[in-house]
Amino acid sequence: MAEPLHRSSDLPSFDTYPSGPELAQEQDRQDRLLPEEAESSPLEEYGAQLGSAAGQAVLALRRAQARMKDLAAGNKAKVTDIASARVEQVRDEAEAQGEKWGRIVRERSLEWRRRARNGIYRARLRAREIGNDRPAHVVIGAGVLGVVIGAALRIWRASRG
Repeated sequence: MAEPLHRSSDLPSFDTYPSGPELAQEQDRQDRLLPEEAESSPLEEYGAQLGSAAGQAVLALRRAQARMKDLAAGNKAKVTDIASARVEQVRDEAEAQGEKWGRIVRERSLEWRRRARNGIYRARLRAREIGNDRPAHVVIGAGVLGVVIGAALRIWRASRG
């Protein structure tokens, strides 16, 4: 029987016949190549880590292939049930978030409305105070504003026609 070129977890390291001479020869060869008492170098440790990671990746790939075969073999109903349950869960979460944001927007808009009303009320009070305290200034300001608006309208009409 031909010897495999590499070792992996898929290939057993023992012979199927316990009395075979190949097993003893294989064990002697491994003892000579990798003595257990010798310290391993950082490169060997790194290689062992890489080998372990590659083995885990291959195992994960094989498990994924097995799952895909199971799905193709008839678990489609289970997958659709899981998918529809997940869609329903996401829909419920989105609805809850929408209600939450709607409530927040209503609260903020009420707050802004209250602040705007307070600001308008204060501006009216301040305008009344200024009108009562300095009536001449208010009349002069209104006149200046009328002249500026009249000049702007005259310029606008002249540019149109």
